[in-house]
Amino acid sequence: MGLLNLLVLKKVNEVQTAKAKDQLHSPPIPSFIIPVVAAQILLAALMVHTFDIPTRHMLFCILYPTYLVMANHFRFGNNIIIRQRSNHHPFNLSVVMSKIFSGSDTSWFICYMASATTVGVLLPLLTVVLAPTDVADAAISPLLVLWTQLTCETATMLNPYVHRFIAFLVPLGFFVYRESLLVDWFSTSLASYESASASDTSSQWYTFGLILSSVNLIFWTANLSVFTLLRWAPELLADDKCESLEIEWKMMVPHQVKPNGLKKKSSSVGGDEQGKNTVPAKAA
Repeated sequence: MGLLNLLVLKKVNEVQTAKAKDQLHSPPIPSFIIPVVAAQILLAALMVHTFDIPTRHMLFCILYPTYLVMANHFRFGNNIIIRQRSNHHPFNLSVVMSKIFSGSDTSWFICYMASATTVGVLLPLLTVVLAPTDVADAAISPLLVLWTQLTCETATMLNPYVHRFIAFLVPLGFFVYRESLLVDWFSTSLASYESASASDTSSQWYTFGLILSSVNLIFWTANLSVFTLLRWAPELLADDKCESLEIEWKMMVPHQVKPNGLKKKSSSVGGDEQGKNTVPAKAA
C-alpha cells in the first residue's frame, strides 16, 4: 500500500506540475483586448462603408496584419521562448510585458501621446465628419490607416503570445506606409486651399485642412525617424526581450527547431541538409 500510495502521489504531482507548466507557458490574453479590438474594427468598417477609400489602402490594412500574424506564428512560435522562461528569470514574461516603453510613465511621454492622439485621430475625425467633401476625402485614408495601426497595437502590445519584434513591426510598417499618404494629404490640401482662395469660397475649412495636414506630416515624420527608430527600437528589441526560436531556413521557408536540435516537423535528410542554414536565436 505504501508503494501504491507513493506511485499515486507521484502521478498526482506529475499532473499538477504539468498543469503548472501549461499555465506558465499559456498565460491568459488580457481580457480587454477582444472587446476593444472588436469596437475598433467596427469603427473602421463604418469608415470604409461611409467614405470612398482607395482599394489599395484597404488591402494594406488587411494584408499587412495578416502577414504579421503568420510571421508571429511560423517565425517566432507565438513568443514561446519568452513565455517558457521561469518566474526566476530576470527577464521573464511579466517583466518583458510590463512596459512597452521605459519612459511610459513620464509626463513628457504622456503629453506626447496625447498630442499624437489629438493630431492623428481626434482632429482628422472631426474633419471627415464636419468638413466639406474635398477636405474630408483628403483626410480619410491617413485616418483609416492610423486607426488600423491602433487596432493592431491594441491586439499585440500587451499580448503575451506576440513576439516583441512583431509588436515593433506593427507601428513601423504602418508609419512607413502612411508617409506617402501624408504627403498626398498635404498636396491635396494645398491645392484645395489655393482653389478656394482663387474662387472667393469660404476658406476656413480649407485653411484648417492645410494646417492639419502640415502638422501631421511633420509630427509623424519626426515620430518615425527619431522616436520609433532611434529611441524606442533599441530598447524594445534588446536581446533579453527579443530572444526567439532557432530557425532552420530551407530556401525561403522557416522551420522551427526544438531545443534538442531536432526540427519541429520531420523533413528530408541527406542532401537537403546541406542546403539549410541555422539562424541564431536573436530577432534583432
